[in-house]
Amino acid sequence: AAGMRFLGMGISGGAEGARKGPAFFPGGTLSIWEDIRHIVEAASAKASDGRPCVTMCGRGGAGSCVKMYHNAGEYAVLQIWGEAYAALRSTGLAGEEVQAVLKSWKQRGALDSYMLDITIEVAGKTDPEAADASALVEHTADKIGSKGTGLWSVQVALEVGCPVPSLAQAVLARQMSMARAERQKNCGLIGSVVGAAAVSALAGEEREKLVDDLYWAVYLSIVASYAQMFQALRIVDKEYGLEIIGNLPRIISTFRAGCILQGAMLEPMTKAFEADPDIPNLVCAFKEEIKAGMPGFRAACARLCLGAEPALVMQASLGYLVTMSQQTLQAAQVVALQRDVFGRHGFNRLRDDGTATEELHHVDWPEMIP
Repeated sequence: AAGMRFLGMGISGGAEGARKGPAFFPGGTLSIWEDIRHIVEAASAKASDGRPCVTMCGRGGAGSCVKMYHNAGEYAVLQIWGEAYAALRSTGLAGEEVQAVLKSWKQRGALDSYMLDITIEVAGKTDPEAADASALVEHTADKIGSKGTGLWSVQVALEVGCPVPSLAQAVLARQMSMARAERQKNCGLIGSVVGAAAVSALAGEEREKLVDDLYWAVYLSIVASYAQMFQALRIVDKEYGLEIIGNLPRIISTFRAGCILQGAMLEPMTKAFEADPDIPNLVCAFKEEIKAGMPGFRAACARLCLGAEPALVMQASLGYLVTMSQQTLQAAQVVALQRDVFGRHGFNRLRDDGTATEELHHVDWPEMIP
């Protein structure tokens, strides 16, 4: 209605943020933001340079949209660290040894983050109720709750045609964890067959090699997950006109304190969007890291396929990096023609210069009745 003003605001930081200052993600009518900006900035968390962790995200529901995809990224990265813990345990490391590895990764700098810190805490926590002081994780039910924001984010991304496999697999990982009763029944019937390919624990140089490979698997999985998160924001913004894109570098900078995503990797991501707002995909800003880490990423995922617990988000992230940097997808060419065979849906033909036609083409196929 004429004259009405609107402001919606996402908030991140959990219990600690409520006590010490969270990150805020406002969106709506710019004039009302200017009226209350000084109050919200005073209440927000402050980054290391003293800047408040809040900026106007855009118009309409832009703030809630940013918060929604913040949570989707959180789902993915938490799952990646869970998969890293399970993979390290599969090498034969005890809980305190896993904790030591994670601390060494933190010291390398790039992965330093709040979500790594809480994973280190979890890895070393003993159960106060256990007589043998065993690890709390061993007495924790393998069921992950959720509030729905990860699912909403994936649904909206798919609706606007943005592929987000790492974010989707993080949601599916939680759903499969909640299907615990079914998993246990399945295990009783086929568990010994499915798990027959498990490989033995590693030691010495072989273990050290896998630990380094896993470092790169985690690093590049996080890059891929954040890239999907920001790519979804860009495409959703284009679809709904929320005016988020121009604010993206400032939005990323607000993640630096007070919220779950805070970490060292946000700085090069911010700089990437500042240097090139039209960068095709955030992964393109990490070319040197991909060059250094891709062999280890592939090796780690291959090893985990042979045994141990599946690394669902890591595998999805590897698939995203490879698929989204391929010149041609042969499987897609085949499926495009399959659709023309059974449904006469047509296909886009390649021109001599490698570009695809806009119009659909058909060829004659033999009658094949299913």
